[in-house]
Amino acid sequence: MANFFRRKPAAPAETKPAAAEPKPRRRDFSELKPDPDKIGISGSVPFVRLPNPETLFADRAARLTAAAPGHPMEAYLRFVAEIAWAQASVQAAFPPAAAPEAADTALRAEHGMPPLSRHRLEADAGFDGCLTALLEQLDLSVSPEASQAARASLLAASPADRLDLALEVVEGALPMERIAECVFVAAALQVRFAQDAARLDASALKPVADGVCPCCGGAPVASVVVSWTPADKARYLSCSVCSTLWNHVRIRCTACGSGEGISYYGLDEVSKDVQVETCTTCNSYIKHLHQHRAPELDPVVDDIASYGLDLKIAEDGFRRAGLNLLFIV
Repeated sequence: MANFFRRKPAAPAETKPAAAEPKPRRRDFSELKPDPDKIGISGSVPFVRLPNPETLFADRAARLTAAAPGHPMEAYLRFVAEIAWAQASVQAAFPPAAAPEAADTALRAEHGMPPLSRHRLEADAGFDGCLTALLEQLDLSVSPEASQAARASLLAASPADRLDLALEVVEGALPMERIAECVFVAAALQVRFAQDAARLDASALKPVADGVCPCCGGAPVASVVVSWTPADKARYLSCSVCSTLWNHVRIRCTACGSGEGISYYGLDEVSKDVQVETCTTCNSYIKHLHQHRAPELDPVVDDIASYGLDLKIAEDGFRRAGLNLLFIV
């Protein structure tokens, strides 16, 4: 039987009655500040880390391949690994779209909007070729018939229809009757948006809103505590669309921004380095990965591999705050 546990704060040490001593002088607390290293907001921590498409998808495919054997969701992990290998291939074959115009980027920044938008997708002449190439490279011989039918349907569709579906996916309005097709479309979107995000000026990016990617406006797939210099033990959110990482204060809800009612849960059957962070203020949750202890963890892969946590936390009435475009349930 699954053992669901809550991480609790350490119990205070037992204290003994103190001997009488002189009354202490009044202290000046005006200079006391929180330790930034404990909450992930150190001034030396970069706000964003842009993706590297040249390694992102190949590394993800390798993680999926390693995580699959013997896993209860082995078949699905192998299916997503096939997608990730195809992503790695097409990103190398298809050059990114033209960089955004400086005037457009400046205008969007002025209005508090991320630099990448759906309008870039509409103008991206290479997106449809990227999507069809990805579909043609997939080996779905051992995949369910629904997946094979979804690929055939997309290949038979017109470029305009494929673009319309891609725009729906970008906006988060996924049509349930085409959900299997959405996974393939999302895979191509991740390639193109990661390529676009990789060329942005990280120093010019600003926060947009809680739970919103500062590059493309996408939702986070998971929260990650990282180990790389100079952000050791800082917390980042990983974008479900472009894979940008952006800094987010620890012990604060990624959906509503509240610092109250935050708790962490795990399952004995899932790695202790993969938990869920819950918020009782808005009743949401997101996966929380301790990558600083387990560098092999990948936000997309280990979100899928820890699906048991989703099932268990949903029993308590929490709703998912993040989104995994390769695992739409």
